Amino acid sequence: MKKRLLLILLFAVVMQTSAQYFQTGQDPASIHWRQLQSKNFQLIYPDYFEKQALQLAGKLETVYPYGSFSLKHNPQKFPVVLHTQTIQSNGLVAWAPKRAEFYTTPHQAIYPQDWLEQLALHEFRHIVQIDKVNSNLPRWAKFLLGEQVTALVFGAYLPWWFIEGDAVVTETALSNYGRGRHPSFLMEHRAQVVEKGTFSYDKAYLGSYRDFVPNHYKLGYYLAGNIRARHGSQIWENVLTRTGQKPLSVFPMRQVLKEQTGRNIAKNYHSVFDSLKKVWDRQDLLYESVPNKIQTEKGKFYTSYLYNYFVNDSVLVSFKTAFNEIPSFVEIRKNKQEKKIIFPGTIFSESVSYKDEWIVWSEQIPDLRWQHSGRSLLRLYHINSQRRMELKPEFKAFSPALSPDKTKIAVVEADFSSNFYLSVYQLPDGILLHRFQTPANNYFFSPEWIGPGSVAAIILSNEGKRLVSVDFETDEMKVLLDREMGDMKQLRLSGDWLYFISSWSGKNSLYRFHLKTQGVERVYEPRFGVEFPAVSPCGERIVMSDYTADGFRLIEIPATHGNVASLNDVPPASYPLAESLASQEIGIPFFSDSADVGYPTEEYRKVPHLFNLHSWAPVFIETDDYEFFPGVSLMSQNSLGTSETVLGYKWDLTEKTGRFIADYSFKGWYPVFDLKLTHGARASEYNQIQQTVNNQGDVIRQDTSLLRYTWGQTTAGLNARLPLQIGKGPFSRVFQPEVQYGFNFYKHHDST
Repeated sequence: MKKRLLLILLFAVVMQTSAQYFQTGQDPASIHWRQLQSKNFQLIYPDYFEKQALQLAGKLETVYPYGSFSLKHNPQKFPVVLHTQTIQSNGLVAWAPKRAEFYTTPHQAIYPQDWLEQLALHEFRHIVQIDKVNSNLPRWAKFLLGEQVTALVFGAYLPWWFIEGDAVVTETALSNYGRGRHPSFLMEHRAQVVEKGTFSYDKAYLGSYRDFVPNHYKLGYYLAGNIRARHGSQIWENVLTRTGQKPLSVFPMRQVLKEQTGRNIAKNYHSVFDSLKKVWDRQDLLYESVPNKIQTEKGKFYTSYLYNYFVNDSVLVSFKTAFNEIPSFVEIRKNKQEKKIIFPGTIFSESVSYKDEWIVWSEQIPDLRWQHSGRSLLRLYHINSQRRMELKPEFKAFSPALSPDKTKIAVVEADFSSNFYLSVYQLPDGILLHRFQTPANNYFFSPEWIGPGSVAAIILSNEGKRLVSVDFETDEMKVLLDREMGDMKQLRLSGDWLYFISSWSGKNSLYRFHLKTQGVERVYEPRFGVEFPAVSPCGERIVMSDYTADGFRLIEIPATHGNVASLNDVPPASYPLAESLASQEIGIPFFSDSADVGYPTEEYRKVPHLFNLHSWAPVFIETDDYEFFPGVSLMSQNSLGTSETVLGYKWDLTEKTGRFIADYSFKGWYPVFDLKLTHGARASEYNQIQQTVNNQGDVIRQDTSLLRYTWGQTTAGLNARLPLQIGKGPFSRVFQPEVQYGFNFYKHHDST
């Protein structure tokens, strides 16, 4: 009886969750697609991306034995779709239909590892997770529901902190970096626990409208990582095995944790964070801060001040975000009074700079129609005159830097083929003046002008991030600082000093590099972490975004003080959890081994791949209304997300009739076409009044009868629509003109 009840509940959840499958959008129709087949992966990619796709296939094959080791599972061949024109930097693994999607353009806040290697490590772990659950599911479950049962069991029984935390653990254990060695990723929980204590498990997982709660990636790294470090990597392998083998079990993770740790999820959470609190509190007692002045008032809600700049010695400009405010650039005076300047649109990560009274930023502009396409727009705003300028770069552009004479702007660019450039555009006409690319196609970060024709920048190499200078007149690059500094970012020039943020000590701290002597000093070690330094025009004061449990506040320190230390006197960071997790693996994959591997490639034709039957159900699912009825359903969605089909038979309980339904949507062209066909019987009822009269014509009796009548009905409907997204500035607008045509054919039955 218990299993029968659970089976009924399972069907109910299926109907609610699988009525609409995960859809990320479409790429431009003009793209010509190709595919390659390696041993364990099918890569689908634009034809101009073939060289990079071959390299990525080699990286994925290199990761395969490492990423699957601790879960003791080798997944089946998996499709991977590459989105090269999107303005997002992301990756995901989905099921029903199963595929991975990689957004290939890196952003400015990545840690010191190749972006495609990061995606290969993290997303492949998700492939192993979900394929392991799928491989352990009973045959009857997959026979009954198709792929959707795997997505249902995986999503319903496994918390997001485990799914993402285990992947972050993997990327950290299988590399020299990973987010488990990234202070920006780690500091939020540390600040919360030290300043506010350990939240309840429910609050830590589900979030709060009162307090800022770090996301499930960060919670998952600490929780999944520490449980694994304490009890061995087999614990998560056992959780995934149990989840697949017993899909009618309600709490498979809780059962495994109780058996192997003696605690449920909440008690494990408190055990982990109670231990972390002891360590963090002890370290906090030893912390000695440089005297500083807080420059901002504490907000009522979580508030952060980022991208800081001294307009003059008494006025600061910063980018303010808060739970209860629209993000804006604000002017801050010495008395902490604030004045809003302008509300920008969505800004690319770490893509704001200033010069005199000009604010410059790179804004994301989504494509009018295609979700997997977009462009960058460089916007300039003069604080006093409110003058605005716009510049449209040729490629996706990040981290703009205005030249000292304000006639040029340097930007980091990435084209659709993942070629990376340091480019210079002329103002105000936007003419391209210079474009520099390294022979190894290194990715650039944070350009900062250090001369009329030269900039300092950070590049990503095989050894990590390095500080360089680029002379556009001679087209040459020179390495300024060739040593490991962890994560390096946010260059700021003041006199002969080049300030930057580095994670060398285990916290995001402020350092500076002397351009003449090439000496490196640590200027400020924070309590938790600092970002976005701004140096006053006189060079004597520095303002930074200082992290607290309530957001980034602004603090000011003197540029020269007694705690400035030579880099040689600063010990490097240690990450005990990361090292413990790495010791449970078979080693770190060596990606250069796969650089020149070749795989057969061919055209990926769109028409033969329009249909991909992935799921079915012994009920009919009404996708528009999220309702289900007796009947049967078959679902199809292709890998490119351009073709969706639902076929089925629906029995109407009210009318006691059945009809066949075909629902198809094609999204591969500029207009979206929706076609719906139905064929079957319909029924209705009416009341018939019968009167009996006598010979004189008087009504002597009246009876009411309920009569049923049926008819056959065939309907066809075609809808053509243009789902247009108009996004610029702080507003996003949607405009969707539609044209519909409907056809109905009726067939009379004997009752009609």
